[in-house]
Amino acid sequence: MSTEQQNRPESRPSADSIREGTSLFKSLRNNSQSIRQALAVSGVGAMVLGLLIWIFLRGLEGPAFTVVGVGFGLLVIDAVISLATVRQAVFGRRGRYGFNTAIVFIVFLAIAVIINFALYQALDRPNPPGWLRTDTTATKQFLLEEQVVNTLEQMKEPVKITAFFTGDTAADAAAWRDTQDMLSEFRRRSSVYDLSFELVDPDLNPNIAISLGVAQFPALAIEGVESRRTEIVVGGDPSDGSSVFTEQQVVTGLLVINEILQKTVAFITGHSERDVTDPIGNTGLGLAAAALSRENYVIVVETLQEIGTRMALGDPQRIPAAIVFAGPVQELLPIDQQSLLAYARSGGSILFMLEPDETPDTFKQFLSRYAVSIGDGEAADLASFVAPSPTFIQIKKSNSQLPPHPVTAGFEVLYLPGSTHFAWAIDPLSVPLVDDVTPLIRQSMIASTTLSSWAETDPDTLDFDIESELVGPLPIAVVVEAVGELSGGVYKDADDNFASLNMILIGDTDFASNNYFGSANNADLFVNSINYLVEDFELITIRTKTDTNRQLFLTRNERDFVRWSGWLLMPTLISLFGFWTWWRRR
Repeated sequence: MSTEQQNRPESRPSADSIREGTSLFKSLRNNSQSIRQALAVSGVGAMVLGLLIWIFLRGLEGPAFTVVGVGFGLLVIDAVISLATVRQAVFGRRGRYGFNTAIVFIVFLAIAVIINFALYQALDRPNPPGWLRTDTTATKQFLLEEQVVNTLEQMKEPVKITAFFTGDTAADAAAWRDTQDMLSEFRRRSSVYDLSFELVDPDLNPNIAISLGVAQFPALAIEGVESRRTEIVVGGDPSDGSSVFTEQQVVTGLLVINEILQKTVAFITGHSERDVTDPIGNTGLGLAAAALSRENYVIVVETLQEIGTRMALGDPQRIPAAIVFAGPVQELLPIDQQSLLAYARSGGSILFMLEPDETPDTFKQFLSRYAVSIGDGEAADLASFVAPSPTFIQIKKSNSQLPPHPVTAGFEVLYLPGSTHFAWAIDPLSVPLVDDVTPLIRQSMIASTTLSSWAETDPDTLDFDIESELVGPLPIAVVVEAVGELSGGVYKDADDNFASLNMILIGDTDFASNNYFGSANNADLFVNSINYLVEDFELITIRTKTDTNRQLFLTRNERDFVRWSGWLLMPTLISLFGFWTWWRRR
């Protein structure tokens, strides 16, 4: 090309065209950045939207995954367009620093996952070490009681438990989770034989329910794998908010299929005793009976005549391990006296809960055979009582009112709102020995009043009368062990061994009533007394108090939101926000 052609004005770009080209390049560059930002925002938004659809809208999982895929595709396109920037961010100085940080994070995360997995495997195996499992709740509601563990150690064969649940409400789901947690703990603590369980929906699998004889739901079918013995446990209503099944129900079923005999406690009726079937009334003993049931005792209400008849027929398996007199106020009939003596002479166990000045004479006559006297009046204590009356006695360990005894070991305080008192009918030193070795009668005091107490015979005054009233301390709870009677005769069993009558006498019935059963250590006193009488010494303990129900019921969608927002949504949003912040500051 000639110089002339090169110098022609039309062959050179004008200043305007240069300026125009430069502006277009800047516009494209700026628009490219805006496009990348729009792609990033759109991709993140689409992924979040897809996750929300997946969590909250049932049946739209396919469209949700499509939206998530679209969002991921937009992010990939943005990364391709911004390849140079991404390369610089990854392999540059800041990228290397971030990469090292990510490596450290991944290592720590892997260590945490490994530790958690190892602990889970260690805890999930049968009978894990006690130090690995710690229940921080006030009532230890997630660990089995030691007496339950002892029952599991007595199993004679593997056990399979089939749990039947119907419905799809939040309460149903919560009930199943609670049951699953409880059965999992049973499985873990079954060290002798395997215990397995499964969930069955009877609407979907009716044949399984029919084959096991289950007609009511929810229910547990507890089945011996080898013997094929089956015990059906019907649960409560999940909508009530309380536990559908209890540990005691499961333990009872295990005892039945393993043919482990449960001990029977009979509450005697026929003398105007307190109602043991009343769980609501202030004077009823329904809560006390329920507490014994949780200890796996069989609770019955019987007359002395019924017990005497079975003893006469020679049916020892149906003789109660202990009988309870809960505040009798009517006299024993002659046939009742004969039955009571027969039970005592066979080496029975009796818990007497009496009321001030209400004990019938025939009961006093029976107790006098064992050198026990019931005092007149009502115990009053100015040094330890609950207002407004000194007859509402507090028995405190700090006041030395609880001498050492297995029944009251660990007790701090008892509350007896009105109590009679006991004494020896004769001098204890005059009670003879059997074969110069075994005491005929042995008595121990387990609770008393203080030195500032007396037996008040005139409740209208509540003032101590030194001339007519007995000064304290007064025994208000005693243990009596006898191998014979003062009138003569020694109790022997079929093998010619001593038959020991064991009795606990408590000068109050109200302490075990529904109104006061939960006060202080009252529940422990009642249940421990039965444990001691039937020689279940390993069950004597301080029982945890039942906590209030703090169950939170959620719908399925609410539950899924909590779950996935914690597991996925919140971590994802935090990660994306962190990435966006880094992107803006790079």
